[in-house]
Amino acid sequence: MSFISEILTTNIPIWDECAATPFVRGLQTGTLPLGHFKQYIIQDSIYLKNYARIYGKLIYHSTTLSDIQFYYSALGFVTDTESAVRLCYLKQFGLEDRDIEAMAPLPENVQYIQFLLDTAERGSPDEMFMSVLPCMWSYSYIFRKIAAMPETVPSRYWDLIQDYAEDAYYESCRDMCEFADRRYTALSAEKKDRLSHIFEKASLLELAFWRMAGAGLETA
Repeated sequence: MSFISEILTTNIPIWDECAATPFVRGLQTGTLPLGHFKQYIIQDSIYLKNYARIYGKLIYHSTTLSDIQFYYSALGFVTDTESAVRLCYLKQFGLEDRDIEAMAPLPENVQYIQFLLDTAERGSPDEMFMSVLPCMWSYSYIFRKIAAMPETVPSRYWDLIQDYAEDAYYESCRDMCEFADRRYTALSAEKKDRLSHIFEKASLLELAFWRMAGAGLETA
């Protein structure tokens, strides 16, 4: 098993917890209140802006053309492909990206964003990349899992679910992992442990984000 495959397997229990949160279950069944979904879209928009900044820093710190091209392509995916459905939902709520600029992130979102920025400030490009990788991989895993459940399709949130569950999204995640595997194979055990820790921390922050998005649903 490759280094990245081992990391993915190790973190699946965390992503299963994400899929079991009241918010994701509400997406799956279509019972999620629109107010909670609107708050999620706003917070996700704030997060994605900062997420994209990490790729910008990866491009800046890259020293080979192939790395620059890879991170540039990934940044384009984040800012274009991944934003399409989100922007559609924002429009339904009468919002645009410029409206998000004046909105404040919730504490769990602040913690996640700060983790990314701190890693980018102090870490190597490899550490930066490992801090952003769990976001995409966990979304692919979570939404492919719930999309396969028969009761999911009638959900009014199907467009969002399908966007992250589709094969093209999965293939982009796979390309990222293959890129990482090529880079990390020859690293020392100490450096691999550090990268594993960063990946796990980001996965746990993803779980905290989903719990934040579903706050209050348990008793609703």
